[in-house]
Amino acid sequence: MNRDWLAVFESLKDVYTDGAYSNMAIGEALFHHKGCKESFVRNYAKGVLRDTIRLDYFIDKLASKGIDKIKSRPLIILRMGIYAIESLGSVPDHAAVNESVNLARKVARGSEGFVNGMLRSYLREKDNLQIPADRDDLLYSVNPAIISLLRGQYGEEADGILKALNEPQRTIIRVNRLRVDRGDVIDSLNAMGIEAEASNESPNAIEASGSGIVSSDMYKAGMISMQSLSSMIAIEALKPSIGSRVLDMCAAPGGKSAYMAELMDDEGDITACDIHDHRLELINKTQERLGLSIIRTLKSDGTVSNPKMEDSFDFVLADVPCSGLGVMSSKPEIAFRSNPESYAELTDIQKSILRNAVFYAKPGGRIEYSTCTLNKDENEKVIESIMAESAYSLLSVIEMKTLMPYNSKVGFFYCILEKNSWD
Repeated sequence: MNRDWLAVFESLKDVYTDGAYSNMAIGEALFHHKGCKESFVRNYAKGVLRDTIRLDYFIDKLASKGIDKIKSRPLIILRMGIYAIESLGSVPDHAAVNESVNLARKVARGSEGFVNGMLRSYLREKDNLQIPADRDDLLYSVNPAIISLLRGQYGEEADGILKALNEPQRTIIRVNRLRVDRGDVIDSLNAMGIEAEASNESPNAIEASGSGIVSSDMYKAGMISMQSLSSMIAIEALKPSIGSRVLDMCAAPGGKSAYMAELMDDEGDITACDIHDHRLELINKTQERLGLSIIRTLKSDGTVSNPKMEDSFDFVLADVPCSGLGVMSSKPEIAFRSNPESYAELTDIQKSILRNAVFYAKPGGRIEYSTCTLNKDENEKVIESIMAESAYSLLSVIEMKTLMPYNSKVGFFYCILEKNSWD
């Protein structure tokens, strides 16, 4: 049994049937199957997820009773098999079929004949399986409701956005400036066989291609972290100053709090909040690995006001829960799992958190509202709605920016507000 394929299957099963996030599911599978080819497993699993809607269209066309009659495990294997035939250049067609059948024999016993027949049918018919011209959801493998939303908000640019969101991104490494020089990290990565170069967008970012970064000695020693370039740019725009008091309202797993601590030379105070104990522990582990000391965790619900924190912080970060449409390239399950009909519930949460963020900032303090979505209803319109409320009319917008998912960035929005006065 090919352990790489088994690891891919287990990660996909967790995403498709248990609702897991792909990054966590793939990490768990790699942990349980030590010795697997990490890059192969990650790229294969993410590729299948990224192409799910289109793969399912082909499977439905080939299955005599339609896709709805296929059980979950053989369906996952069929997705894997067709994707391997189409996109894994290192795997010959016959090997893709054989590996899929072997996998079915291992995890979906009794379905191996069906899997074999379906994949051989695909090999015979693949040149005749055409995507209809009016099915952009198949072209981009994205929920048509998401396509409609983006086109309604961005017009002609939406197709460029969708294309970018359907492509894998380069890995972004954040250098811990308190422990190591960026040039030294690049030299070390290149020596490991990892292509790496300095980013022009951030003084502490490296763009890289390769595997083994998280398992490297540099990572374990707290010299580097993984963080999106867009997120780094947003934190740099806030400019948390050395010695200041900072609140991170939705902090787990702690990357943004840690980057603020690094920019502050680990001098000052950062309160990092989450509603779950196990996620607060992730923040503590991140701080420990990076050798930081100024982050303290607090169990707190960002939607519930805490009078004890009124007018207390120089900087408040409200990186709120969102639809995640800007990070579909790295979290491809969003493309078929997310439903725009539910986004209105998110905006209510986002507004509650932002109101509290303003309440917690000192007069003259700054608040950053950020999301990893491109949905303007969760971005600009949330800001407009809050500022239209009389209690917040004296807020000033210092900077508001949408980062598009081009040039190694993910889709991201941030708005920096200044609290001029409070009535």
